[in-house]
Amino acid sequence: MCSRKLNSSDGEWCRGKVALVTGATSGIGREISKLLAASGAKVLLCGRNEQAMASVSAEMAAEGAPAIETFICDFSDSASVEKLADNIGSRYSVDILVNNAGFGHIGTFDETPEDTIISMQEVNISAVVTLTRKFLPFMLKKSGGGILNVGSIASFFSIPGSALYCATKHFIIAFTDALHEEAARFGVHVTGVYPGNTATGFAARATGGKIKAWESAMDPAVVAREALHGLRDNKIRVIPGYTNKIKVLAAALMPLRLRLKKLYAGFVEMKK
Repeated sequence: MCSRKLNSSDGEWCRGKVALVTGATSGIGREISKLLAASGAKVLLCGRNEQAMASVSAEMAAEGAPAIETFICDFSDSASVEKLADNIGSRYSVDILVNNAGFGHIGTFDETPEDTIISMQEVNISAVVTLTRKFLPFMLKKSGGGILNVGSIASFFSIPGSALYCATKHFIIAFTDALHEEAARFGVHVTGVYPGNTATGFAARATGGKIKAWESAMDPAVVAREALHGLRDNKIRVIPGYTNKIKVLAAALMPLRLRLKKLYAGFVEMKK
């Protein structure tokens, strides 16, 4: 069973910091929020579902978390994200930014609805850029904080049937790796976490309910612990789970054409 607290050194790094977590109402974001709060961080929960936000806030308060604030935001709406950034920026000096909000869609690109294409780019890329641009300058002046960007094992692949999703997650790698080096001399940590199948609601949403949950999915609490440990240690990339590390290595060694054919065959089989 995974402990619901960070180890002492990770917890000490988080203690007393102001942490903003997007997509905080479920899955990995929820578990990251709970771990941060249990370590004594002031957690700002951000999400689009008001009812779910109230639920996780009440759960954290019942577990003795310090004062929690919630912020409703539609991350597919750039104006809503700008408003969120300005609102929080006017009231807090954010020490830890967790860009976790994101979603996927499984289907060929030509069959993907236009609104899904636009929303995915806004949530998975534009919101990350907007919030990072807002809070990074303050972190660089203050030092000691960090940014955790949540990608996916799909960040390392070009998967037929998930073309746009993979592209948005490729962005997370390039953006995070470069920021890591830019921020290092200021004492600011920038880390990307790239989980594989995780027990969240992602599968159901991405497949329109055809798949309720992935097989052999990791506990999101385990992913959250590894992610925050990596951020404390200022790792460039964190890939939770031994199997996921092997998948990434194996894919890198496989000829591209063969890899694409195998991935596309898997997509066709899933659609049956």
